[in-house]
Amino acid sequence: MHTRVSLVVCASYDDDVLKEAVAKAIELSGFTLSFLRGKRVILKPNLLMPIAPERAVTTHPAFFRAVAELVLDETNNVCVIDSPNFFALSSALKKTGIGEVAQSLGLEIADNTITRPLHWEGACRYKTHEISEAFFDADVIINLPKLKSHSLTYLTGAVKNLFGTIPGTKKAQMHMKVPDPVEFSEYLLDLYGATLFGFEKKKEFLHMMDAVVGLEGEGPGPSGKPKKIGAVIAGADAVAVDVVAAKLVNFDINKIFTITRSFRRSFGINSPADISIKGDDIEKMKIADFVPSKTSVLKSRFWSSITPALKNLFVERPIPVEGKCTLCFYCRRVCPAGAIIEQKDARVPAFNSSKCIRCFCCLETCPNEAIVLKKGLLQWGK
Repeated sequence: MHTRVSLVVCASYDDDVLKEAVAKAIELSGFTLSFLRGKRVILKPNLLMPIAPERAVTTHPAFFRAVAELVLDETNNVCVIDSPNFFALSSALKKTGIGEVAQSLGLEIADNTITRPLHWEGACRYKTHEISEAFFDADVIINLPKLKSHSLTYLTGAVKNLFGTIPGTKKAQMHMKVPDPVEFSEYLLDLYGATLFGFEKKKEFLHMMDAVVGLEGEGPGPSGKPKKIGAVIAGADAVAVDVVAAKLVNFDINKIFTITRSFRRSFGINSPADISIKGDDIEKMKIADFVPSKTSVLKSRFWSSITPALKNLFVERPIPVEGKCTLCFYCRRVCPAGAIIEQKDARVPAFNSSKCIRCFCCLETCPNEAIVLKKGLLQWGK
């Protein structure tokens, strides 16, 4: 299978520059905007949590606006939907600035608490997913991921952003059910396959990645650091879009299991050689110093199966930092393993590293960057 992915230089979130780059990226990807006429369109941004857009944790509101305005030129039947990890959608929309854009453009906001099962018999293991009902009525789903590093999946992009079709609390349950990074990536690919083939009414997809400013380091939440990339990436194949994103920031795709495991499946590309990049020269745009997460969990799935005692010796673990922690306890509420408890008169929560499954939901959720990764006592390297 051969697929096209567009890559377009975009130096800033300035409205005119951005809209021109987004329009060019859509055209070069092979997607025809006129196809949207008379169609119901879902816009699915990354709304991980309520956080200011300059933190680069969520899809930038200017990027969202540029896409939405181009869509509205063809159809006014447009709906916005996402499911933040723990926080209310209304809160995330307000803080990220996307709610204000949606309101100014008259876009419908879907109720993400109403769900329906999506079944796909062709999945490897997870054949049924409880997702937001709004996706069932759509003709076209426009996925708007942010290019970010990730402490569990190494890269979070188009495939991972579809995890937002799952209601927030159920996402935490899946982290508990599949803490292994390989198995979690396989689950994400089962979900992606279900969105392609599980709907009775087949959907058309366009994945538009906000890579103007990305997030490096201990992403995908506030512990990561904004990093200027200067690009827009677009394509119909989520895995192919993620491959181009990985190449752009000089990430080793062998560490990104949502990519490598997808090559074994029948519904997408078989290798990076199947991608035709249209637009600007990726070699001239590459970011050589984009910093990945330092966690070693990604280095081998072996660590997910060892005993808690050995894991604490060889694998990074999240710990709270006094002075930064405000005792908001978002970490405790989002922890699927129940490894975080409130301590009376303590300045930080207690983290039980033996119960910790290393999903790093606490790290990505903490609004104060008050959780860091501590190396195991016998860890080697930097």
